[in-house]
Order: sequence, then C-alpha cells, then structure tokens
Amino acid sequence: MKRQFVESLREGDSVNDYFVALRKDIRSQQNGGKFLGMVFKDRTGEIGGILWNNAVAVARLFEVGDVVKVRGTVVSYQDRLQIRVDQVLPLRQNEYDPADLTYLPTNSEKVSREFVERVRAIENEWLKRLTASFLDNEEFMRRFLRAAAGKKWHHAYPGGLVQHCWEMAQIADGVCKLFRSLDRDLLLSAIFLHDIGKLAEMSQELVNDYTTEGRLLGHVTLGATLVQRAIDKIDGFPNTLRLQLLHCILSHHGTLENGSPVLPKTLEAVVLHFIDNLDAQADAITRVIEETRARGESWSEYIAQIERQVWTKESP
Repeated sequence: MKRQFVESLREGDSVNDYFVALRKDIRSQQNGGKFLGMVFKDRTGEIGGILWNNAVAVARLFEVGDVVKVRGTVVSYQDRLQIRVDQVLPLRQNEYDPADLTYLPTNSEKVSREFVERVRAIENEWLKRLTASFLDNEEFMRRFLRAAAGKKWHHAYPGGLVQHCWEMAQIADGVCKLFRSLDRDLLLSAIFLHDIGKLAEMSQELVNDYTTEGRLLGHVTLGATLVQRAIDKIDGFPNTLRLQLLHCILSHHGTLENGSPVLPKTLEAVVLHFIDNLDAQADAITRVIEETRARGESWSEYIAQIERQVWTKESP
C-alpha cells in the first residue's frame, strides 16, 4: 500500500515509496562526473528527483513510464521541493496499485452517461447519423471514455476527455440561451468531435506521452481526418454542413500560433473555441490552486505556460 503522496511531502521527509517515472536525464557535473535528474508523479502531483552517485548505471535500471520504488530525502532547491535520491528500482505490475498513481474523478460514470445521452438527443438528421457512427463503435467509445484530454495542463487523467466535453456542453447550454441564432446541434457535435484526434495523438497510458503520429500531425488534423472519413460513409451528407463542422474542428484552437490551420469564421466555431479554452484554463487553474493550498502556500510557483503565478486567495 502506498503511504506517501507527492502533495504531502515536506522538506526533510524521508521517502520510501513508489511513483511513476515521468522523466530521466543524465547530466554533467562541473567536475566531469554525471548525475541523474528525474521527475516522479502519483495521483496527487509531480516532484523532481536527483541522484548523484552511479547515475549511468541507475539510469539503465528503469525506463520512463515504469513504476519505481524511490528511497531518498526531500530537500528544497531554488524554492522547489525535490527528492535527493539514494535508490530507485522498477516494480513489477503486481507490486503497486495503479489507482495510487493516476487521478480518477469520482463522477466518471455519471459524466460519461450524461454526455452520451446528450449527444444521442441531437435532432439534426445528418449530425445524428454522423455522431451515432462514433457512439455505436464500441472500440472507439472504450478509448474515448478512457482518454485524457491533455498530457499535463488540463483534464490530464483517464476520463478527462469526456469530462472536458461534458463541461463544455454545460457552458454551451448557457451560451445557446443567450445567442438564439447558434446551431445547438452543430455546436454539440463539434464539442463531441473536436478533440477525438487526441486518441491517436497521445499514448493514453500510465504516462501519457505524444505518439509519433501525434507529433507529426497533431490532434486537430487527425480529428478532422477521422470526421471526414465518417462523413464520406454517409450518402447525401450536405456539403455546407460538412464544411461548417470541419471548420469548427480545424479552428478550435483559435489562432494560427496555437495550432489551428484556420481562424474561427463562423459563430459556432468562435463559440467552440472560447468555451474550449475557458473550460481548459479553468480546470488547470483549479488544479494549480488545489496543489498550492495542499503545500500550505498562497501563491503558486511561476508557471511558464501562462507566464504568471496564481494566487489561491487564502493565507497558508
């Protein structure tokens, strides 16, 4: 049984527990020697690790993605906690509980059921047939409902993708009430399908990393291709509707700099982009606040991705 979790580690603690190895890098010391830099994670967060002795030999003992038993001491370096590692050894699958290592939301089944029911309720004949071609594909849905929405920043856990889509659908309900000209069925279809390329973009394993296909093509292109192939199997699918849906998927990152090949140019595409970004950023900032509070601090570490710190609004 795992007893020590990242969120509870404090400077001076002795560590003797298991984690997932997220990264390992052999680096050079000023005296010409080598040391091993690592990153470990469990369901509560991540922490760096450093091993000064026998770096090359120890690095051969495990691979990124392995579950490893770590012995060492928690120290502070440049205002960040890390483990000064004495020993790291890989574990066999029967020696750990995967539930200790990956966050799982408690409402996964409810969220999945509600989101599928919502998509099933689409009324547009063509979008209903298109979305059903995915919903009725057992292998696709098994992967979709298990997938993470991100590698690290937002909804980065099994079931995170459907959670993200479900939350977006809740936001879309309010927006559709305000802007009556929105095509609700088109928007909901786009919410369901906008990130399905992530099933191929990322490995969707204990350590969620980018695949070769994902690195070369990206989930925006992969997802649009999957949707186009599904549309091709539906005789008579209206071309204007095809263009609108594909445009939503291709433009949902909002800007060329953020990976969209085109800018949003329809009302549904603009709304999709903003509710996608709103939900992703709110989820990520919520996680940062929770992790910061768990450390007894009121300001997060500097986050390069958003170029700022986050205030928890609470004193430690």
